[in-house]
Amino acid sequence: MRDIITVAKKELKAFFSDKAILLQMFILPFAIVFGYGMLMAATWSNIADDKAPKKNETVIAYSMNAPDEFKTVLDELGIKPAPDKDIEKYKDQVKSKEADMIMVFPEDFKMDEPGSSTLSNIDIFYNSDKKSSMELYSKATVMFTTMQPRIFTFNESTDTDYDLIDKASMLRNLLGGIIPLIVFMAVYMVCMSLAANSIAGDKEKGFLNTLLVTPIKRESLAAGKSISILVVAIIASCSAFIGMAISLPKFADALKIAEKTSYSIPDYGVLLGAVVTGSFVCAVILLIISTVAKDTKQATTLSPIILLVVMIPSLMCSTESFAAHVENLGTTNYVIPVWNSVKLLQDGIKLNYSWTNAGITFGVNVAVALFGIFFIGKLFNREKIVNG
Repeated sequence: MRDIITVAKKELKAFFSDKAILLQMFILPFAIVFGYGMLMAATWSNIADDKAPKKNETVIAYSMNAPDEFKTVLDELGIKPAPDKDIEKYKDQVKSKEADMIMVFPEDFKMDEPGSSTLSNIDIFYNSDKKSSMELYSKATVMFTTMQPRIFTFNESTDTDYDLIDKASMLRNLLGGIIPLIVFMAVYMVCMSLAANSIAGDKEKGFLNTLLVTPIKRESLAAGKSISILVVAIIASCSAFIGMAISLPKFADALKIAEKTSYSIPDYGVLLGAVVTGSFVCAVILLIISTVAKDTKQATTLSPIILLVVMIPSLMCSTESFAAHVENLGTTNYVIPVWNSVKLLQDGIKLNYSWTNAGITFGVNVAVALFGIFFIGKLFNREKIVNG
């Protein structure tokens, strides 16, 4: 045990004495998760603002002969009564893009019952080559359609929300398909380079062979190097988790969702546990690849393949059809290393987790990490692996 601690301390001292590695461990995961989160929140906020009703303060549009019953609608659209009756003048203004619209009502305009053959026609002149003109025309036609005579009405109450969609649930489902990918990718990037240099890098430089001839057991050497990378994984995981924890409330603010979007301390505990224990498995897999690889280049080339285990299921779970198949697997989801952490992280974000599944995930990941360290020790005992 003393040798394991000595090797781990030596590796960690090398990591902590390098400012670039410190930045990579403590800042990079947070910056990736938080930065991407703020970018998405800003994008969603802009989309929400675009969808929100806005006053037509810059609209230049006129109406002629408009009946009194249209006054409220026209005011809402920003359409003002024309100062005079020169229709052609205003049509030329719309054509030259100086104005957005000219709306002409017949002098004898009337609203007949459905089926009448004497329906009055409203002439609406607009310019489809001008964005504001086209938008105003679309709004006007929609609003006029709702004003047409109807046999019955539906969804008329402005005080009732007829759309029963759970916006908070929709947001959590959306985040469940994105956040796990970003979090594990950030942690993976940190562990990948350090794990590759820790073993394959030493092997490439010939330094590992020097260590192997020392009195330290090869299993202790492997365990010490593994523990140092696991410590790095914990630091990177916590950094990514902080970025995620700060970002989550911002998504709700961006989409103007106030209810049912907050997370409690136990919720955050599950999220943190999923990230940390999942990073253990990722780190051990990266160390195994580094041990088998001949040099750093080969290790860094093979390592990204494991990301597919995280990326593909994480993205596909955002689709209802694939998500249904995943849910049918039940507890099996939580005994598959790496994927179990992705699934638990998704469950935690959706507030749809169970402590039983969380316990299974944590236990499986820790067991796999310990077995991985044991397996790396066995690989160290094979001379061809070290000298290859």
